Amino acid sequence: MKESKKFRFNNILFALVLLFILIQLYPSFNRSSNNFDKLGHVEELYKIILNNYHKSISEDTLVQFIRDGIFNNLDPFTQYISKEDLMRINEDFAGDFYGIGVQFSIIRDTVTIIKVIDNGPSQKENILSGDRIIKVNGKDFTGPAVDNDVVMNTLRGARGEKVELTILRKNNKLKKILYRDAIPLNSVDSYYIIKDDIGYIKLEKFSSTTFDEFRAAIFDLKNQGAKKLILDLRNNGGGYLNQAVDVANEFLNSGLEIVSTDGEYRDKKVYYSNKRGAFKEGYLVVLINENSASASEILSGAIQDHDRGFIVGNKSFGKGLVGEQINLKDGGALRITVAKYYTPSGRSIQKPYNFSDSLSFKKEYKTRGGRIVYSDGGITPDYIVSVDTMTNFESKFWNKNYNFLYEKSFDILDQNRKTIKNNYIEYFNQNKNKFWIEILKLSENDEEMEAYKEKFIKLFENMILNHALSSKELIRFYNKEDDFIEKALNVLSNDYNL
Repeated sequence: MKESKKFRFNNILFALVLLFILIQLYPSFNRSSNNFDKLGHVEELYKIILNNYHKSISEDTLVQFIRDGIFNNLDPFTQYISKEDLMRINEDFAGDFYGIGVQFSIIRDTVTIIKVIDNGPSQKENILSGDRIIKVNGKDFTGPAVDNDVVMNTLRGARGEKVELTILRKNNKLKKILYRDAIPLNSVDSYYIIKDDIGYIKLEKFSSTTFDEFRAAIFDLKNQGAKKLILDLRNNGGGYLNQAVDVANEFLNSGLEIVSTDGEYRDKKVYYSNKRGAFKEGYLVVLINENSASASEILSGAIQDHDRGFIVGNKSFGKGLVGEQINLKDGGALRITVAKYYTPSGRSIQKPYNFSDSLSFKKEYKTRGGRIVYSDGGITPDYIVSVDTMTNFESKFWNKNYNFLYEKSFDILDQNRKTIKNNYIEYFNQNKNKFWIEILKLSENDEEMEAYKEKFIKLFENMILNHALSSKELIRFYNKEDDFIEKALNVLSNDYNL
């Protein structure tokens, strides 16, 4: 490397090192007078490695080493987010994005439309489920290089931009001109009267539109006669704190603590309920599982600590760290943990991620009504629901053959779409043996498979329905045979006594 290039290379890399170290120290940079000495030590080490290591290392690789070294020694949720990932994350929680309005899957290296979103650009141009996208803006759009990221980056973009698609529909090629528009990303996946006077709301996440969607659902359910509610937070990974606080406020009487945040370099902040709220009375059950995290745990913890309702399901994930997002010059961001969340009883939601973080583990706390709850990472339900897990044989077979069965299930739907849509129950009853024959083709031991016949056929039928039904239709379908729902209904009907 020439001396001038090496000098410029060295300065660029040191500037990047300095940037990341300063961010890592934020906001503690002014708390110590010798931080520049420490950075000088890092610079010294860095120059030695740069000038003496036995082989050349690219700038990008070295920067990645620096980032990894920092983040691997902090908590699991302090992380660097690239510009591309940040755009996708922001879209997911903004409540909408600009696209063509389809849900897709890549089947045999071809982008296949699974569902068309109502009132979106694709529906307006009569694009249908089952259509294959083979070209975008005149360029081929098939093959192994076209993955999920490529598809989303290509089909999403600025509002009003033209997108020209070449569609393959049953061996006919069709050209479609679309203009990107806002595509809603609803937080409320579904809501309906599930039984008698019991309403049901499924919350997928806490985005910027969650509270408005939730409040609209609550009022609609009450108008339909709902006096009790099942709030389903299963697989809800969280989102915006203010949205979780606003939803919790709908259930709690005025002046009650909802959640607090506290950190060594952040003042304690407490969030309280107010007089407003659409469901401050009425029986309540909240469903959670191992994938309910962060904002979901804040809401569940507040309900449990104030004895406002029962928590049903499985122990939640245990993510109780407060993150602040700091935008970086490269278009990405640093998400850094600055505090922890605490439930009204004082419990930390965060599960231990290293030895030094486990001091308050298993400590007892009490709800307002005197019930004992524990700070053991996550929220432990009042009623635990056992989960039907696969045996080793089932898991091995299903995971090994999943992709083939997924494609086969789509083929069956594609060839019988109208029949399945009209009456899938009758179609399934007439074709169970055909489904079983397809599944057995993948087996090495038919006798051992026989014990799982009914379960495997059911899983395969569900795959077909996942292609055929809308999200709302699927939720209602699965809720009919859901152990969590059954327990919630039982609690609301018989056991409710807080």
